[in-house]
Amino acid sequence: MRTMSGEASAMSAVRNALKYGDLSFRDFVELALYHPGTGYYARGVNPVSKGGDYVSAPVLSPVFAFALARLVRDFVSRCEAGVCSVVDIGCGDGTLIRAIASQIESDRVRFFGVDRSLQRIEAASGADFVTFVGSLDELPPSDCRLLLSNELFDAFPFARLVMRGEHLHELWVTENEGSLDWTEREAAAIYEDYFAERGIELTDGQFADVSLEWGAFYGDMLRSVDKALIVTIDYGFPGQKLFHPRARRFGTAAAYSRQRVHRDLLAAPGDQDLTAHVNFTDLESEGRRLGAQTLYSDRLARFLLTLEITGHELFRPIDQVTIESSEQGLQLLEERENARRLVLPDGIGQEMQVLVQAKGLSLENWLFQRKLL
Repeated sequence: MRTMSGEASAMSAVRNALKYGDLSFRDFVELALYHPGTGYYARGVNPVSKGGDYVSAPVLSPVFAFALARLVRDFVSRCEAGVCSVVDIGCGDGTLIRAIASQIESDRVRFFGVDRSLQRIEAASGADFVTFVGSLDELPPSDCRLLLSNELFDAFPFARLVMRGEHLHELWVTENEGSLDWTEREAAAIYEDYFAERGIELTDGQFADVSLEWGAFYGDMLRSVDKALIVTIDYGFPGQKLFHPRARRFGTAAAYSRQRVHRDLLAAPGDQDLTAHVNFTDLESEGRRLGAQTLYSDRLARFLLTLEITGHELFRPIDQVTIESSEQGLQLLEERENARRLVLPDGIGQEMQVLVQAKGLSLENWLFQRKLL
């Protein structure tokens, strides 16, 4: 018997939902990404790899985990006596948190990965120093936590909005002659309030992509701890830049499939990633409201340089590297180029933003606060 593909199953879930009326695009994204067993992130298939749909920083190069391990050591040294924990929220298949844990030698720190789709996490060979759980509520108590997220918030379901004259509209999904199509409705007041409260004015014809869960989930993270360093790495900008009427007139929503990015957001639900850039102002403001102070807000490349990422052997001068074969040389060149993509002006490190906030911890002299020469 032939089984349905993930795409077909997710499409079936969407069509079943459409029997009861049109779907807001936000709810469509929820089904496409997280529908149990058929959603893009719920299939048990890891989409993040050099042969998959897209590549993230931890997969691109081991130097990413190398730099973050330096941050973890700095964090552990500042925690008072007691147990501290490092938590990767939205850990995916666990690659990053395992790589960091393997570089830390301390009996005072425990490592955790949190992800709503734990089926993507494969059992590690040998000892695994990381505990994986499905939600923040499952984490055991800790005297001090480092809460790390990498490309978490840009995977939240989001609404797609457009300004028509003086009226804000929300995009919905409908079925038209057997195919998925767009329709528009007047946006709910909560979205009108979202822009009004932030002093953001959209121009006629401007699209904007918003998740009301950005700030809400960040608040949940902060409420779970008394002492914490919160490190958020993601695609996004502060609000005024994110919703700039010229730079991002058509919003930031995009689909990723087989190393290709495109704007056909309704194609192949369950078989492609759907994402939108994050409003970092939402996170920063929510953090301040709950007693956290901002220690760093800048692009990823600079953050990694402050953590002395160039101390990794992949950044050593080429004349100091021993190469035993042409195959090894070609592989090394590729690995060095991937490492450089994290810090070069035209690489992934310039595309991503980092926000670091502290709650109940020292505010000064962190590695990432040092000035670069």
